[in-house]
Amino acid sequence: MIKFLTSKWLLDAFGRVSSGISTKSDGKGLTIKIAMACLFVGLALLFSRTYQSHLEATRTMQTAVENASPASQGSVALANLPPVLPLVGKGIGVLLAMVAFILSMLIRRRESGEESRRAKLIVAALWFAAFAGLSSWLPSDIMETHAAITGKALAGETPSIPVYIGKLVLVGLLILSAPLMAMYYYRLTLMDQYVLRCFLSPFSFCVFGFVAIWVIADLTNNGPLLTGLRLDQIAAFYISQIPFVIIFVMPIVFLLAGLFALSNMSRANEVISMIGTGRSVSRILLPLFITSAYASLVCLALKYEWAPNSVGYKKAFLSTSHQEKADKGQNQPEDIWAKRSWLYVNEVDRRTWFVGSVPLKLSDPMADIVIWQMDNSGQPMVIWKAARGRWVWDASPPEWIFTGVTVYNYGQDHIPRLETKRAMRITGWKETPWMVLSSSQEPEVLGMSGLTMFLNANQDMDDAGTAAFRTNRQYIFAEPAGCFVMLLVAAPLGVVYSRRGAMAGVAGAIIIFALMYILRGTLLAMGHSDRISPVIAAWGTNLIISAIGLVLLWFRARNREIPKFRDFFRSRSTGSSAA
Repeated sequence: MIKFLTSKWLLDAFGRVSSGISTKSDGKGLTIKIAMACLFVGLALLFSRTYQSHLEATRTMQTAVENASPASQGSVALANLPPVLPLVGKGIGVLLAMVAFILSMLIRRRESGEESRRAKLIVAALWFAAFAGLSSWLPSDIMETHAAITGKALAGETPSIPVYIGKLVLVGLLILSAPLMAMYYYRLTLMDQYVLRCFLSPFSFCVFGFVAIWVIADLTNNGPLLTGLRLDQIAAFYISQIPFVIIFVMPIVFLLAGLFALSNMSRANEVISMIGTGRSVSRILLPLFITSAYASLVCLALKYEWAPNSVGYKKAFLSTSHQEKADKGQNQPEDIWAKRSWLYVNEVDRRTWFVGSVPLKLSDPMADIVIWQMDNSGQPMVIWKAARGRWVWDASPPEWIFTGVTVYNYGQDHIPRLETKRAMRITGWKETPWMVLSSSQEPEVLGMSGLTMFLNANQDMDDAGTAAFRTNRQYIFAEPAGCFVMLLVAAPLGVVYSRRGAMAGVAGAIIIFALMYILRGTLLAMGHSDRISPVIAAWGTNLIISAIGLVLLWFRARNREIPKFRDFFRSRSTGSSAA
């Protein structure tokens, strides 16, 4: 694949396309070109890695066929045949990304009479890029989930089909949203485009600023745990936190960006001028509300799986790094453990598991394992102590492989007889990593799939035990809606008709934002403790803040000043004096 990317004819073709562009691009065109180039290179490297994995799987299949008997060679080849669909999908994705990059190179600087052609090229490049992403992601994800549904999940879990369909829809919409939003932007009127541009400038500044502040603060807090790691490892750690950080900062970003943009427009009397053309306040704010709804969709796609996984990875990484540093003086952990010391009891088969180190991914090997096999009277029959244990899902039948094993066999005299083994295979056990370790996971680090599988597997648990999981499942949908809710508050507070009203809007926004965080923490804590319904715990904050925003917007839409607290108290005191 690398030879293909560096072949002379391909480089000459790109050179001719680049040399054929005589005019320079503006900022927007340059950004699209850089994005398309990064997409093409990234998908090409992904295809190269998938191709190498496919070759290794093919060699493994050929070796298994050669070692099999002549009568069973056909079945062995069929069982070990590596899937071709992911490789084909990624190859098509590379070709589509190449077309998108070539189209982006044709985007010229904005000139009179060229805007229509420029818009068509931008939209076409984004469409090809979107289909390239879909082609590279969808086949591999479908094949992996199909294997899990047919009983070949890496950790033995049983995924929920409706949840998986929801994931496909959300990620598909997220990928296709870029060209759709570009088409929507170019169909807007000039006034709508101007309002949107006034908002996107402070929005971009706030996003990059708050993300930078979060990274600096996190480096300050966790710097000692990250010392000794290579720069690329630290960068990979913080890249994995991007989904969580985006969801975390997005509400305050929409609040501040909306306040700043609309306050500037109000001070320049642009809002009044727009109202004078016959547009209502709600119609002027419509592009911003659509943008906030789109941001909520993006945050929902991130919150569905990726953001909780980011939280779990960070907690496990830092905890493991701290433990390794304390125990061995090492700053670079070899394994990432999500939890220490977990107990699982299989009452049906009378086996008790103690796992000293629980892996972040349940399909990875677990460490420091002790397993007790009891008899009918509750006395130990066999005890296994193993340094490592992993579950092989693709064995026939599936089996457990333990290494560094010490076996304690108890006879009728209940005296243990020791036996050490370098490795041991056990088949016939019903336990899977999901059964043993799923209840050790915290609801904050589980996405929609993990929460649903946990609730389905623990339907006999009481409401108090599952309250946190049910609340977090509702919160997956409620938290992303905070983008729309915050803009609903920022819009009426930012639209002012006098200089005096600007500071009042900022003060009101700060008060409402503080109220939102107090309500959110209180209601979620009550939901986790099963004191209120999970729906109220997750959605109560959005409903209260949305009601405040709608009331404020009602006053602004009718060109009326927003009531002040002092006016309210003054009217109450006047009424009391008259009485």
